[in-house]
Amino acid sequence: MSSGTPGSEQPRSEAVSEPPRSSIAFPMAVIEIGTSAIRMAIGETDGAAGVQVIEQLVRGVSLGKDTFTDREIHRKTVQECIKVLKSYRRKLNEYQCTDPNNIRIVATSALREATNRLEVLDRIYIATGFAVELIDDAEIARVTYLGVRPLLQSEPELRDAVTVVAEVGGGNTEVLVLQGKDILHSQPYRLGSLRLQQMLVQYQTARSRAASIMEGQIDRTLEPLRDAVPRDRNVEFVALGGDVRFASRILGLDLLHSKLVRIPIIELEKLTRQLMGMTVDRIVRKYHVELSQAETLAPALLANVRAAQSLGCSSVLVTGFNLRDALLQGMTRSNVWSSDFCDQIVNSALELARKYQVDLIHSQHVAELATQLFRGLQSEHRLDKRSETLLYVASLLHKTGLFVGTSGYHKHSFYLIMHSELFGLNHLDHTLVALIARYHRRAAPKPTHETFARMDRDSRVMVSRLAAILRVAVALDHSSSQRVRDIECRVEKSRLVVTVTNSAGDLTLERMELRHQAAMLEDTFGLSVLLREASR
Repeated sequence: MSSGTPGSEQPRSEAVSEPPRSSIAFPMAVIEIGTSAIRMAIGETDGAAGVQVIEQLVRGVSLGKDTFTDREIHRKTVQECIKVLKSYRRKLNEYQCTDPNNIRIVATSALREATNRLEVLDRIYIATGFAVELIDDAEIARVTYLGVRPLLQSEPELRDAVTVVAEVGGGNTEVLVLQGKDILHSQPYRLGSLRLQQMLVQYQTARSRAASIMEGQIDRTLEPLRDAVPRDRNVEFVALGGDVRFASRILGLDLLHSKLVRIPIIELEKLTRQLMGMTVDRIVRKYHVELSQAETLAPALLANVRAAQSLGCSSVLVTGFNLRDALLQGMTRSNVWSSDFCDQIVNSALELARKYQVDLIHSQHVAELATQLFRGLQSEHRLDKRSETLLYVASLLHKTGLFVGTSGYHKHSFYLIMHSELFGLNHLDHTLVALIARYHRRAAPKPTHETFARMDRDSRVMVSRLAAILRVAVALDHSSSQRVRDIECRVEKSRLVVTVTNSAGDLTLERMELRHQAAMLEDTFGLSVLLREASR
């Protein structure tokens, strides 16, 4: 999740004083350009096991202060950012970590929301050689889920519990609601410690009123969260981020990356109130943190406290795990699109389908047919598990637009999907799903369709192929009766032969619809479609 808040890490290196010298292991690194600091984690791995973090660095640079007040990052701030990144480059050279494939540089909401972000990215690349990736909320949620889930599964009392995992960043608060390992809700909330702090500055709020004003803003912003959490279950609250790690150490707790430590909410609230009553200068002097960290520490802790209290939690769980750890581990995964991860994406799509009152019996059946067609055409399209999952999700959601109206509902489906949250899908994947659903009927993709035209060639080809498959699947259940259940797909010369192996009865309606809907598949794959019934 977004990790741009003040961290508990000291503004100097930790762990080791000498670079690793193993002839087997090799170094990897993640740099995170957050809202109030730039952090780097260096690890080593043999490529088979996970990554062992060997050093972490943090330097305060308040990009978010510029973005959240003036909407752009100032020249002086960019210069500070470049200075820090150059120092990190020197540190990476000490570790002989120079392969770009083993270095990932990401930026969160402060840089992502800046109007001059492209100019800043170019200046950073020219000055440092670092190609910065603007990581979106879906990617943050994905890597956080993959990182946190083993922690939850290792605790017997949390394996089947309802757990809210939250990280208050400088710009946003990222929230995952889990029941066991299944995701019930994934949502970024426009609530961040730096946003709160800048709100007080903008309105010149007196210190005596600061806490109550922030509490009101926190409660209003997080109000929808209560509706996403089952009301009949006890809830555990896992707080991520440098602020709660800092607080846990002040309270005398030792944090490990592989364990969760429980803090009574009354103790965390007491510490938060103490910090709220201190000036920023006093926090800097007492706790030896940088100014940018001290400014947002109390607002971030207050947001965690209010969120946990609103869910009826008597304690919060904290771990040493952070976003850099998750990103480092993710760099060694050979198969991000595992079956379990894809299941969570599908679960999120099912929740969205229920929200828009989709006929789930029909849409799930279409999704299963589309999957069988996809696999039958594997030799033609050569697409991977990611593409199969995107097709399945688009199939589930292709009729969401009926929630708005029947006329042009495929366009409504596109709009609703684009403006909804789907766990695990980055911006590109999200757009692909929306386009595949949009083109399940009526006009095929055209260069005059703006969103489609902006895609790169590979993405445009994928949309055309998967939408063509979806059209055939929809035609096979045109009557919404699920008569066509089991099919075998085989390519014979220039035809896709679809054989119905179950007893389906009269398929006249499906054949008529297929003649109309199969044109896009023929244009895309060069294959006509023949529907057969298995001989009995």
